[in-house]
Amino acid sequence: MKLVFLFVIVLCITVFAQEKTTEKRSTKDSTGKVVVTESEIISKTEDITPRNFIITINPLKFILFYNINFYVKVNQTIAVGLGVQAPTISGIDGFGLNGEARIYPRSKGLRGFYIAPNFSINRLESEHSKSATITSFGILLGWQWFPGDDFAMGLGIGIDHYSGSNESGYSSVDGNAPALRFDIGYAW
Repeated sequence: MKLVFLFVIVLCITVFAQEKTTEKRSTKDSTGKVVVTESEIISKTEDITPRNFIITINPLKFILFYNINFYVKVNQTIAVGLGVQAPTISGIDGFGLNGEARIYPRSKGLRGFYIAPNFSINRLESEHSKSATITSFGILLGWQWFPGDDFAMGLGIGIDHYSGSNESGYSSVDGNAPALRFDIGYAW
């Protein structure tokens, strides 16, 4: 819990871009006297580029799964996404689907802080024809930003609950695990 709190604080501190400009101007009045004025201007900048779609990958997840996700902005507060994944571990084949709804409380579209309920289902098979179906659902707190024009980056932390069964039908996986996300992608 402390890690989640620290993560949110760091994201909030680094989000707001401000620019400070200090100016000195000298002018002459009607008598020829030089008048010097100093001013300090502080302005807040915000990226307002409209983006409606994002394609991302999570390189951290490549340890277990190749993955790609596609998100669509529904309105300024909600985006929905679907993804596909396949195992990277040798000797295991399979396919997975995942879905996510991102809720942006500050109504900034596809940028900034979001809360994301999510789910996934994976059908895995080993070289020895043993198969299993693993499902998960969870919640993620994340932050999406755009350091370049269309280049997207995101960070997220949360928890997932996994459950699964093998071909014999008994439950072989049941428990919670932390979720960590680092997304990179393209937005338009």
